[in-house]
Amino acid sequence: MNYLAHMVIGEWVGLNDAGALGNFIGDAVKGRDVEGIWGEEVGRGIRLHRSIDDVSDRCAASVEARGILRGHCGKWSGVVWDVLVDHVLAQEFEALADGCGSLEAFAASQEARLEGLRGEMPERSRRFFDAMVAHGWLAGYRDGATVKAVLEAMSQRRETAVPVARGWDAFVEEEARLTECAGRLVLDMRAWGRDVNLVSLGQRHG
Repeated sequence: MNYLAHMVIGEWVGLNDAGALGNFIGDAVKGRDVEGIWGEEVGRGIRLHRSIDDVSDRCAASVEARGILRGHCGKWSGVVWDVLVDHVLAQEFEALADGCGSLEAFAASQEARLEGLRGEMPERSRRFFDAMVAHGWLAGYRDGATVKAVLEAMSQRRETAVPVARGWDAFVEEEARLTECAGRLVLDMRAWGRDVNLVSLGQRHG
């Protein structure tokens, strides 16, 4: 799942500010001893991020969606799917993001929360955060043109990633099916988030 979805799930499980930082930087952090390096609360956020990725990847809705996308995007179908989930979540935010309010208010609150912790981010996360705020990506995921541009930009990062640029055309072609899969995935993750125990995530996700 992508950044907006991670933030929504973090809100559902009740992350504090340090945990929200860990959840945001999860992709940039490697290794098992995250608590030893980042402290207990940030470490919990990192482990939550990893758990979200693991659980959402195995959900039936994600497996189905990646199968739909594979013919268009090949091995990059999972990367494209992450972005498309955020698009559907942003479009149907008040219906899917239970208890999070409007998309604009939620995006602003998350940006403000992380701004105070910007200095603690790894360089990779800091650069992404600055771009995310400058371009309004969290709320911007609602707009199809923005999502198309994001996928096209991602496709240019390496030679083998060219199929990522086909992601938006794939979504347009299969919009009904992929939208249904995304909605089902968010609801499944909401149910999971209500039951997750941050303390018991454990070292197995390292």
